[in-house]
Amino acid sequence: MIKKVRFTITLGVLLLFVMCTNPFTTRQNQVEPPDVGTPGGKLIYDPAVNPDIVFVNLKKAIEAKDVDEYMKCFVPLTQNGQPHSFEFIPEQHFTNEFEKQKWTLNDEQNYFIQLTRSQKNDYPKLDFSLNDGGPITLNPITPTSINDSLETASVKYQLTVLYSVDSVKIYSGVLQFRLFKSNIPPEIWYIYYWEDNAIGNAYEKTWTALKLFYRKSGVRNE
Repeated sequence: MIKKVRFTITLGVLLLFVMCTNPFTTRQNQVEPPDVGTPGGKLIYDPAVNPDIVFVNLKKAIEAKDVDEYMKCFVPLTQNGQPHSFEFIPEQHFTNEFEKQKWTLNDEQNYFIQLTRSQKNDYPKLDFSLNDGGPITLNPITPTSINDSLETASVKYQLTVLYSVDSVKIYSGVLQFRLFKSNIPPEIWYIYYWEDNAIGNAYEKTWTALKLFYRKSGVRNE
């Protein structure tokens, strides 16, 4: 009788292990994704206490169509006593257009609002990359500015705008950013200078062309 009970228990344990796919490890394709936001689904944006975080936050804000976080990447108008103000240098093909009316930080915000607001559910969808997702080289603007003022090398960018299922536009070119560290705690890094250039003669595909379109039309997405 005792042997029979032991056999039954042993068989039950064996069946339990056979039915489980390694009970001591996480099953394939069931790994939880990393937590990149709050329980409500809003992305977390780290304070840009180093310049690399600015680029991370810029990508997040563009793809999430978050106007407030997008504008936080640029030096604000409200910080008195800062050594820099926002400056956008357009692709040279459009220089005359921008000489008539200088591009301001308010223009930057208005363009992005128009780009991201649509009557179509979930559209537009945005995808943005700098340097094909690779590292971005930062250099001091002057020999003594390594700790508070840096500039990128010329960096390729691509902004894909999916206006609808059957309407997509790709904007690409080469840009240069200059960044500085605020002297106001917590000493956040900001983009204050943005220069845009076409690749070859593809100036109509640049970010400048996109911004100019929304300035001229003042309309929402197609």
